[in-house]
Amino acid sequence: MNPLSRARALFCWLVLFFLGAVWIARQEYVDLYDRFFQSTSVAQRMLSQKTVQHEAVLATLAALSHPPTPERLYPSLQPAMPQLLGLGYLPDGAWTGSLAEPPGLPAALERARQLGRAVTLPLDAARYWLVAPSSWSLLLDARQLVPAADFPPGLANLTLMVNQTPLTLLDKQPSDAFGLTMALQKPLGAASQPFQMRSTRTLTPAYWPWTAWLAWAIASALLVAGAAAWQRSRAEARRQQEQVRLAAMARLSTLGEMAAGIAHELNQPLTAILAHTRAAERLLDDEDERPAVRHALLASAEQAKRAADIISRMRALVQPSSPARREALDPDALVASLRFLREPDLTRQGIRLSWHNASPGARPLGDRVALEQILHNLVQNAADALATADGPRRIALEGRSVGDNYVFSVSDTGPGIAADALPQLFAPFYTTRAQGMGLGLALCETLAGSMDGRIAARNLSPAGACFTVSLPRSGATA
Repeated sequence: MNPLSRARALFCWLVLFFLGAVWIARQEYVDLYDRFFQSTSVAQRMLSQKTVQHEAVLATLAALSHPPTPERLYPSLQPAMPQLLGLGYLPDGAWTGSLAEPPGLPAALERARQLGRAVTLPLDAARYWLVAPSSWSLLLDARQLVPAADFPPGLANLTLMVNQTPLTLLDKQPSDAFGLTMALQKPLGAASQPFQMRSTRTLTPAYWPWTAWLAWAIASALLVAGAAAWQRSRAEARRQQEQVRLAAMARLSTLGEMAAGIAHELNQPLTAILAHTRAAERLLDDEDERPAVRHALLASAEQAKRAADIISRMRALVQPSSPARREALDPDALVASLRFLREPDLTRQGIRLSWHNASPGARPLGDRVALEQILHNLVQNAADALATADGPRRIALEGRSVGDNYVFSVSDTGPGIAADALPQLFAPFYTTRAQGMGLGLALCETLAGSMDGRIAARNLSPAGACFTVSLPRSGATA
């Protein structure tokens, strides 16, 4: 996992802030729209109640057996109905009213009787006569239906369609205000006056959730900064681990060249120690030779210290520092080379070596020489484990793609790995063989680590062991 660069951190913050800001804006819009919808619904009910009241007044007048004249009735109704501008009656073609007969009244009356309900006879954008089948008519002013101060405060612009022309009831915002406009259109509830009411409100920048956006910008910046710091910490820890692995690789890679020289250098002090010890043994019985015995013992001690220094230098030199070269490898070709080298010897030992590529198109990324060294070592260890095994002797190699990795497995039918040896199997200088140095698996682990890979071991059931080498797969997502 690569730590976030400044550019990537800024990009991540922008994406995170944008997504959060959109969510905050949406929540704020939903809340404002709900309030706008409720306020519009209240205004629609208020206007509808007034129009229904008109129908109720006409129904009451129609029910009177001896109604008073419109001239006498109008002054008593007008204080309770500020929108009422006039009142009239046309019983038998003769108009009686507080105002002159409107043009087209007979036709409107005929239409009302056909429909069985009151109808409107518009005069202009605001005024209209409401004509009932009973011949009673009311002149109404839509501007006076509800006082502007009585409308809910959440409304901005409100219009009413009386005569195909919008009648402005509220005008709190300019029509060209910048922002997001919400609009609702509802008819009034009276069947005789189904005027369309339209409510609009523009969410200008003053209504935008600036405070919430600022808080989210700070919070998202802290989140990205925290994630970047955590990634840098993880990358630094991983870098230190890889440096340790690479240093181990460098020292282990020199072990082969050192082996002959170390053996030669250790042979000299050990031979000298043996010679001096035997000389001292021969001279112990002679009192006059005690200084010679002392000298022989001191010389043996010096040679022992020299041998210890040689071993210390050997331990100090075991680990690499340059990363392995990585390329896409052909697992079939790799194993073909391995089988060409090892199969004759394994056949003489009665061991069958098999190979199965479960993901033919996949390619591991690694250093060919290092990977060959790992597989050779694992096959040799499997062959050593099968040396004393009873029954069929088989070593199975398999390769398969697992996620973003390519995994090699080397399985055998031997006795398996002792439970106490399994946890420290890859520790340097740990071995379960009498003639082993305990460096083979440690070297394999170091070589795998230098290729960003991993090596692991487990026992199989009912018997046998399996070693897996996991390497990055070519073409996988980094």
